[in-house]
Amino acid sequence: MMVLPLEGLSEIADRYDAYIFDVWGTLYDGGAAFPDAIEVLRQLRQHASKVVILSNSPRLPGVVAARLDRLGIPSAAYDAVVTSGGETHRVLRETVPDAQIGHLGLSVFETGPNRFPDILPGTQYQPVDRVELADWVLNSGPDGEDDCLEDYEIGLRSAASRQLPMICSNPDRIVYDQGVERICAGLLAERYERLGGRVQYFGKPYGAVLERCLENFGENIDRSRVLVVGDNLATDIDGAIKVGLDSLWLTTGVHAGALGPLATSASIDSLAKWIQEGGWTLPTLAMPALFWRNAAGER
Repeated sequence: MMVLPLEGLSEIADRYDAYIFDVWGTLYDGGAAFPDAIEVLRQLRQHASKVVILSNSPRLPGVVAARLDRLGIPSAAYDAVVTSGGETHRVLRETVPDAQIGHLGLSVFETGPNRFPDILPGTQYQPVDRVELADWVLNSGPDGEDDCLEDYEIGLRSAASRQLPMICSNPDRIVYDQGVERICAGLLAERYERLGGRVQYFGKPYGAVLERCLENFGENIDRSRVLVVGDNLATDIDGAIKVGLDSLWLTTGVHAGALGPLATSASIDSLAKWIQEGGWTLPTLAMPALFWRNAAGER
């Protein structure tokens, strides 16, 4: 596969009928929404394109939608919001998670009960305040924004020693909050697996959450005309590839620090080499950040 560079999303607007947009690093970075991203969504609606917002947030879709509205991205800008937290809640509410991690008892210890309170209400599972009392672990991420992985080492070791299954409602390892690195649930889950624990993930890059997005486009959607847009090769781009969708990688997102000057000034061959050396699969398209340009090249 060859990565094609873009000057703006307007170049490919006629190639796709539907879009799946990541949030963090794509539409905003913890502060205000990116003005150019808002313009892209506005232009796509004028083109009658279908849009789903897909976030690895461990919050319910309504919570994320309300945050987007506060940022200046109203519900009229998209057709639906799908979140990893919402999918976790749906599965816990409607079914018993599959045999990947085995049977779940009713008592659950949460890693972030105060910061991420959405998932358990409405399910049969009851939170407990000590790992020693739990049947399994719900890992939605750290309870404090400034927490580090070491803060959770004792609890993770205790859970692993008891062979408690873990559900991870956000596979992201880190995000950059206005340039500040913050850890996410995926980093805790990765450490738990290294300690011998079993983890079931909900969210990108796992195909089920992408299929949930596609349901919002209707049964007759042509998958070759759906584009996944995001900044994370390990989640957004890999997820798109897993379900056979085209992808657009934004280079100034989560990988910007590792890319350095390549994020904004690299040739497409240099980017492709960097991607392959990192062990990732090439996206379909690439551009530094999300923006729209008209035929004259004006932003």
